[in-house]
This record gives sequence, structure tokens and C-alpha cells, in this order.
Amino acid sequence: MMFCVMDQVPPIEAMVHTGSYHMLVAYCGDMHLWLFGDHHRAFISLGTVPCRFFISCLCYDPETEVLLSGTLGAVVTWLILPNGRDLQMAQTVPVSGHELVQGFSLNGPKGSLLALCENKVRVFTHQGQGQLKEVRKFTPIGSGSSITCSFTCVSQGYFYAGNKDGEIHAWGLDQGNFLHSFQAHSSSVICVHSRPEIHTLLTAGREGTVREWNLAVGNLLRQLDIGEGLRQLQFIDNTTFFCQTIHAFSLHHLPYFYSLFNVCGSAPEQVHRVCCGRNWTRILCATKDGLLRFLSPVTGDLLVLTWPLLVMDKAVAWAYDPDNEELFVATGSSEVLVFDATRSPCTAKYMVCTSVNSRDRVSCLAYAQSHLGMGLVGLMFCGHDSGIVRILSHYSYARIEKTVHSGAVLALSTLEGPQENSLLCSYGMDNTVYLTEALLWKNKVILQSISKILCSCPLQHVILLPGSVGAITDNHCWRLWHYQDFLQSAESKQSSMFEETKCLHQCAITSFDVCSSLKLFVTGGIDGSVRIWDFHGRLITELDSALHFGPLCFANNRGDLLLTFNQSLYLVSCLKLLPPARLIHLAILNNADEIQEDPKLFLPSFFFSFEIVLVPKFVYLGQGLQELQGLEALVNKRVIAFDNTVPHVVEEERRMPSLIQVEPKLHFLEDKDIAFSIPDPKHNHPPHVVPAQLRLAGWNGLNPYHKLHGFFGKGRQWPFAPDGYIPNSVIRACLWPDGTPVFLRHDLYPSYRDTDWDMTEPIRCQTLSPMPLSEENISMRRERDKSKWWKRTFYDVLTSLINRNWAGRKLDEGLLNNLIEAILSLTVYCSIDQYTTYISALAQIFATYQVSPRLCSETACRLLEDTLHPNPCIRELAWEGLDMLGIMSHLFAVPLSLGLMDSDENVRAKALYLMMRVTGIQSKSMLVGLLKEQETLQKMRELIGETSLDQLLGIQANDIQCLLTRVEQQLNENLTLSHRDQQPPFSLDISMDGEPETFVKRTFIPEEITKRKKRMTYVPEKRESLSMYGVINGVYLGPTLGHQKTRSVRPRYLKWGYLGGSVG
Repeated sequence: MMFCVMDQVPPIEAMVHTGSYHMLVAYCGDMHLWLFGDHHRAFISLGTVPCRFFISCLCYDPETEVLLSGTLGAVVTWLILPNGRDLQMAQTVPVSGHELVQGFSLNGPKGSLLALCENKVRVFTHQGQGQLKEVRKFTPIGSGSSITCSFTCVSQGYFYAGNKDGEIHAWGLDQGNFLHSFQAHSSSVICVHSRPEIHTLLTAGREGTVREWNLAVGNLLRQLDIGEGLRQLQFIDNTTFFCQTIHAFSLHHLPYFYSLFNVCGSAPEQVHRVCCGRNWTRILCATKDGLLRFLSPVTGDLLVLTWPLLVMDKAVAWAYDPDNEELFVATGSSEVLVFDATRSPCTAKYMVCTSVNSRDRVSCLAYAQSHLGMGLVGLMFCGHDSGIVRILSHYSYARIEKTVHSGAVLALSTLEGPQENSLLCSYGMDNTVYLTEALLWKNKVILQSISKILCSCPLQHVILLPGSVGAITDNHCWRLWHYQDFLQSAESKQSSMFEETKCLHQCAITSFDVCSSLKLFVTGGIDGSVRIWDFHGRLITELDSALHFGPLCFANNRGDLLLTFNQSLYLVSCLKLLPPARLIHLAILNNADEIQEDPKLFLPSFFFSFEIVLVPKFVYLGQGLQELQGLEALVNKRVIAFDNTVPHVVEEERRMPSLIQVEPKLHFLEDKDIAFSIPDPKHNHPPHVVPAQLRLAGWNGLNPYHKLHGFFGKGRQWPFAPDGYIPNSVIRACLWPDGTPVFLRHDLYPSYRDTDWDMTEPIRCQTLSPMPLSEENISMRRERDKSKWWKRTFYDVLTSLINRNWAGRKLDEGLLNNLIEAILSLTVYCSIDQYTTYISALAQIFATYQVSPRLCSETACRLLEDTLHPNPCIRELAWEGLDMLGIMSHLFAVPLSLGLMDSDENVRAKALYLMMRVTGIQSKSMLVGLLKEQETLQKMRELIGETSLDQLLGIQANDIQCLLTRVEQQLNENLTLSHRDQQPPFSLDISMDGEPETFVKRTFIPEEITKRKKRMTYVPEKRESLSMYGVINGVYLGPTLGHQKTRSVRPRYLKWGYLGGSVG
């Protein structure tokens, strides 16, 4: 039916329907609103209402029955009169930015109104009677393009908007903070719609494409080409939308049979269901970034994940021991790395070398839950390239091996869950399947062959089932052998009777799993196809989807299916997968629900901050014997960064030192039998001796074997736990009781990078040139003002950057050196608050970046000089700075002895704390013993940067003897000062050749630090660095090596009186 409007109406620019009022409101560019009845009222003209302003858009809110109009700089609300034939202006809400209101959206958070105002989205709430109030605005960062559409996803807590440049912006609903933006289309975005149930975002561009994006990583999942320019796209419900183009109108349906299970952050490569106990399972997922993670099959939550050690790139197989909570990983060699799964992230627990033949690679692993007796609750099997099957165990009587195959073992399989018998199914290169049982015979575990299956074709997947063995053949068929066939052929112990289906896929089957309770199995083809079959090869379900699915497995014994696509896992409910007959059978089974686990807290170990992680390495020698060979050094140069709850692996960009390049192994033990079944306190291990050849090993830096020899030479033994686990903390504490040595460099890298940040080079101080006195006074004032301005500006910038966690930014070496030099120069002349800020900045730099050896020495020298500063606050902060920068070692007991005799109580307390924590010295007798050792001075030649500690301190043997005398006279046994009131005599007599140095005038006028003391700096015409210890003891020891360039002389502050009392 068509109705003709008799009135002459100008071209319509905006029009809206008012719902139950059955009225159309149109704006025609003539400063009037035209009112018409709808088809219920035969489109009759109802009149016009003057509006006195240009209207850019119209919208009707059926909830509040208010008409909304947008114009330049304001939102105007209208009330529809009860007669349904007229309008009344209710409110004009000015827009603070005077932007043009281009459109409205009624899907704002908590029923609010969204106004699209050029490049902003303003949020209004209804106050009643047509009144609005602006409560928030969403502004994109770095984009001035006009907003064209928006969408609010309350369940996810996000707000999305698209603009004319094809960009999508996202904000958080709670805080209104800008989160992210990306380029979605080449032209204007006309629709954005979130699908939280599958964690995707659907966008439409005017160029004629509809795209679906993964919200976890922002990558494109799929695309629909409409074929011509889109004018409008609108969702009718959650799965149906219509498209309006220039010449066509179409409806589209988005069926989804899956729901989001977990976002991995990296592409899953394998997914397995792991039984941990009765009604207790986990999903083990291996991703491309080298992480192994356990997921809850109930919630999909991340329970535990491993740390991304470099060795995980070589992982070829893995298995989980739920009884000991150990995760075994085959590393592509004869070695198996074991993780401690009791914490997250999993720490590397120990390394097992399963064979003395390093070329005998471990190709597969399997765990069987069985109670054989004598404390055995499970067995870990590993298959080798040599055809040998071994059992890995902490018990010597369970460490056995047997040659099962004449070629490499390709697959191992055990029954799921706790079993009475420990059955093992193995398949090898000899194209034979063996069924073996592990038995306890005369206090020893043996492997007894039950039967073997001669295969007529190669197998791709093998699985051991209750009562049968199933396999996927090389020609894509399902083959099944039954136990009764094994028994019938018991005399020959081989079977060739089997059931086989037709070809399941026309391509290679890359994924396979079985749901034994429903007698179903699922296959995934290399083409992304997914099909579910019964054991007779009848097709039950086939997934018809444009998505290319990857690895898969059943989530539980009810038949819920886990699918991987892109970087996420999706769950398909059995209610959508199985036909009614199968669902009835499932209801009859009445399977118990899975136990729901709580995720473990993600608490990375402190030792993950080191470039190497040391783990004990055991070697199996056969006959149930094993050897603790030494410490295996695992390279650690990656960290885990979380994007909300999604873990990502970030590789650190740092230079690998020679220690890691050579991959050292610390060998130290030659015991042949270390059994952990029954700890025997009477068992005495032979002394640990470092082989002579290891003492000659070349190292670029400190040789750790001297420390190892010092430790093992004292007759100590490793503190083994009952399970044979030597914690990393115990290793470090025993090897280096005085602190981590220098060759284990400590780098605490942040978990993200931001390369967009830049910083201009700090202004460098210029050398003063001779000039007349009048000009010099003017120049000095200008320089003083410029210096104050520069230092104040630099301090403000530095404080701002520290608060912004600027240490994660990437700096080139030149800029980093300039920054450190600038900070060091400013520490000479600053207030206490500024000094604190500079020390904090240096601490962040040293913890984040690879600082050059020269600047390490410069910084250490500066802070050591400041420990003798006249201001006690500076002295205390200098000691704290040495600790924060990680410069201190146990040899710092020598300079800390001076701090124990400081005139200020707070400085003495700080020095006492550091003495006990860093050096481990807790009494005067321990300190005196260290100072009396002949090797103390020799040990102080340990490099700090490019300079040794004894050079930094300028100390010699007679200086240590003087310090020893002072310690014996002035310190109590508890390291407190005994004679604080006595002022020891002091005389400074520095004899030099030539005339005394003439100091030029001060470059800067000192500012007050405290009310009584000022921090003064003199710039000598001829610089000469005095040894700290030489000045203290009244003897000139010559210039300190390597620091003549930047050190300035302050001899008048370094007095004996400073050590014993007040400073003159």
C-alpha cells in the first residue's frame, strides 16, 4: 500500500519514527521539524514545529519517550505532547567543546545516551522530564577523525567506537580509560558489534567488507565481502544482521556452536586431557611460544604454566605425574627436564639424563597411575630412538629399562586414571605395537611383555583403551584391536586380528582423541575439518564451519569438545554435538562432575631474574643406578607479560655474556648410586672434589670453580629433599653464601617494551673561558640562572619519567651513557630530596639496562665518595644506593667498617644492616677475622665495571692494618660503636711535589641542603683524585686509576674526626 503526502516537503535530511505515538518527525533543512502520521495514520501531515537552529541528527528514545536532536554545540530534547500532534522543547544541553553532534546511540552503559560529537563520544544520563546530564566522555588518543558508530559491551566492560578513517578504538567502561586502537577498514566504519560469548569483534566498512576480529590479540579471523558499498549494517539479534547497500538488501546469519574457553596468547600446537585423580582432570596445552599450561576443564581458567626457558624450544614430548606434581618434558635429546608444578610459574626442578649414550634421544613420554606397592603410586615411561623403554623414578628399584622395539619408539600410551595394573602400549619404527605390563617382582619392577601386534601399515596415532588398542593408520582409517584377540593368540604372543573402518578424511589426520565412556573418537584433518565417530566408524557429527580448526581433544567424559582456532580454545557442548540417542545414553551413565580447581597465584621466583637457572642434573647409569653429575645451566632470556589474563612471552633484548654463550655445566660429583627411597643418615658420601681439568677451564671474568672448590672442600653435602629435589635457592645459598657472584648478572627486565619514547640529549655543561671581571659577573649570573633552570627542568623530567615507569623504554647506548653521566654530575650539587630521586633513577637504570663497565665504575666511585660526605643524610643515602644498584658484595665489609664507626647514628644503623645482610658478618670477631685474612686484599681485586674494588677504594695492605686497629679499638662485639664521645686525633699531611694547587672560583653558588650544612663542590684547575683510604689515614697513595676525568678533590671533609665524632 502506498500513501501520498500532499504537502510539498523539502528534501529530507533526517527522519525518525516515534514508536507508540505513530508519528514520523523529519528535518528538511528549513529550521523546522515536519510532523507526519505513520502508516497507521495514513501518513497525514500533522504540521511543523519551528526549531530556530540547524539539526544534524534525530533519535527517539522509547524508554523515556523523548525525542533527541543534535546540532552544533548542543543536544536538544523534545517532549511529544499527549495529543500526539505536536512537540515541546524540553532542554538544550550545551556541549563543552562546541562540537557538532553527528549521531546518537541508545546502547550506552546502564541505559545512558551516547552522543557522537566529532572525535569524541559524550555520555548523558536521563534526569526525568526530558532533562539530560553529561557524566563522561570517551576521547581517542592521537586521532582527530569523526566518530561514526559505537557499541557498549557491558559483560566484557569495554566500549568500542569506529571513525571515518576506518579505525576502531576501545575504552574501559569502569574507568573510561583509553585501551587500544587499530586499523580495521580502508574507509569509514559504519558498524561495530561485540560478540562476548566467543570473544570477537565484528566491524563493517563502507567499502563493502564485514570483518570479525579476535579480541585477545586483535588479528583478523574471517571476512565477508558484500561486493558493493555498504550504507547500513544493523543486528536484529545476536546472530542475525541485515546489510543495506546502494542497490540491495540482504540478511545474514552468524551461527556459533562454540563458546570461548581460553585465550592462550599464542597458537596452540597440542592439547591433551590429563587425569589427575578421581573426577579430577586438567587440560594440558602446549603453545607455539614454548609455554606449557594447565587449564581447568570446568572454567577454562589458567591454573599453572611453565616459565619460558630457551630449552623449551626443543621440547618434543611431555607427560604429567599428578602424584608428585612433576611435569616431564623431553628436550629433543637424551635429557628430560622436570618442572615443579606445585607453583605457578613452574620452576625447573631437575634434569634427568636418561642414558649414558647422549645420542639416544627420548622421543615420547607416558605416565601410568597404578599402585604396585612399596610406595610406588605411578610410573613415568620414556621411549628412546634405540627402541628402549625406560622407567624414570626416584626409587632405585623402579629404574629399569628394556629393549622393546628394533627401531625407535614413536608412541607410548597408558590407561587414563588410576588402574590396578600398569599397562603400557608402545609403537615403534619396526611397525609393531607391543602391550607390556609393569610388575613388582622380588622388590624390583620388571617389564613383562603381554602381546605384540604386527601392523600391515604405518600408524599415525595410537591409544590404549580399556579392553582394546585403537589407532589411526597412515591411510586415514580407524583400526581397533581387542584384548580377547590377544588372549586367543597368547601362545604366539602376537595378534593380527583387528577391525578397520573406511577412510575417515581425504587428507592427513593431524589431531585425534577418544572419549572412552561414550565410545567415541574425534579426528581433525589438516584442512581444518572436524568429525566425530563411534568405534565402528559411523559418522556422528561433522562441524560445518569456515573456521580452520587446529589441535583438539575432549574436555571431559561427557563428550564436550575443545577446539583450537588461531590463538584461542573454544568449547563445543555435547548438547550441540551429539544426537538425542547419545544424549539419552549419556544421561543414563550419570557421570560425576569434574572437580573445579582454583588457579594458582602467578608468583615468579626471584631466580628467574637471572640469565641462567641452575638445576641439578642426574644421569642414569643402568642397573638402577644414577649419578648426580652437577648443575645444569639453563639459559633464561625470556619473561612472561600478562595482557589482562593472557600470558605473552617477551624475549629480552640484551647482549649474552660469555658465560651463557659457552653453556657451562658445573660438574662436581662422582657418586654412583643416589637412591631416594629410604634416606639413610648413616650413608657418607665421599668428599666432593673438583677435577683438575675443570680448575683450568677458561672463563671471561671470575672463575666459579674456585668458589665451588671452596664450598665442596669443606666437606659439606647437598641437602636433598625426600624426592631428590634440590631447590634452586638451596643451591645458590650453599654455593655463594656471601651473595650472588658477579658472573651471575642480575637483570630485572620489565615485561613490556615501548620504542615510541624518545628523550633529547641532556644539555652538557660548557667549559668556562677567561673574560673580564665585569663580563664575568654577568656571565656567572647567566650561567647560574641557566644552570638552575636546567637542573630544575631535568629533575622534573626525571621525576615524571620515573613515575611513568620509564625504565621499560628502549634507549640506545649513547643516550643511556649521557643520562647516567648527567645524573652523576647532578648528585654533586643537589638537595637531599633530589639526591634520593637521582639514586632511585640510577637503581632503575642499573636494574633495566646493560650499563657499560666504565659507568659502573664511575657510579661506584661516586657513591663511595658520598659515603664520606659531611651531611649524614647523604652518607646514609649513598650506602643505600650502593645496595640498590647491586654493586655490593661480601668484600664491602671493608668500607662498611667505616660506616660502623660513623658519627651519625642513622648511618651506623644502615651500615650495620648492610654488613649483616650483604656480607653475613654479625660480630666483631667475624669482621676482625676477615680483615686479618691474607687473601682479603687479593679478593678485593674483583672488578666492579672496569675497575677493581681495591682501586676504587685506593686501599693497600697497611690501610687494612690501620682499619683493623680502629675496629678492635672502637667496636663492640655486636658491631656497635663503643667510644662515641672520644675524638681521636687527626692530622692531614699530604706532601706533593711542586706548589700547592690553586683553586679557581666556584662555578656554582651552593644552595642550602639543610639549615646548617651545605654541599660544596670545587672545580680545581688541575684535577687530582685522592685515595679515600689514603686521605683517611693521612697518607697520599697517588691518583685513583681510571677516574681522573670526572673526580674532584674534597680533602677537607675526609678526617679522622669524621669517623669518630663530629665533622669540623
